[in-house]
Amino acid sequence: MDELTPVASAGTKKPVALIAALVLAILAMAAVAAYAQWLAQERAHLQTQLASQERKVLDLREQLTRAEVAVQEKDAALASREVALADATQPELPVRVSFRPAWMGQGMVASFRNVGTQQLTLMVEFRDSNLRSSRDFAIVVEAGANAEVGHSQGWLVSSGQSVRVSASGFKSVTAFAP
Repeated sequence: MDELTPVASAGTKKPVALIAALVLAILAMAAVAAYAQWLAQERAHLQTQLASQERKVLDLREQLTRAEVAVQEKDAALASREVALADATQPELPVRVSFRPAWMGQGMVASFRNVGTQQLTLMVEFRDSNLRSSRDFAIVVEAGANAEVGHSQGWLVSSGQSVRVSASGFKSVTAFAP
């Protein structure tokens, strides 16, 4: 009988070992499940943080865009003030603009008299707001001399048209045909 006892005790050890292995496996699965749950929570937390950071980035981009627009507006205002200041400090253009009826052809003739003491290169812009058209001319006028633009020079001067005359270093002058 002594021989049977060790066999019986060995048979009882196997189920205890199996039960212990099963308990350890269940505990390991529970640990893995808890770890998986923690990872899922951590992932959700990180996704929330990422969404929050993305909103902050978008807000900062929007603020940057608004700031850039404000800077551009201020630059434009400064540039227009600089132009106005430069125009205000320039001397008057020594040119007198007059109009007369054309002797031949149609319309009028615009006359530009240089009343200054030096030759001037004039940039003359004719603008007809009714026809929505314009034309530019470059004219060199000696001191004390006249230059004329009319139909024969390629522009039909008519009543209501504006003529803007400018030269480097002088304020521009605008006249209107009667």
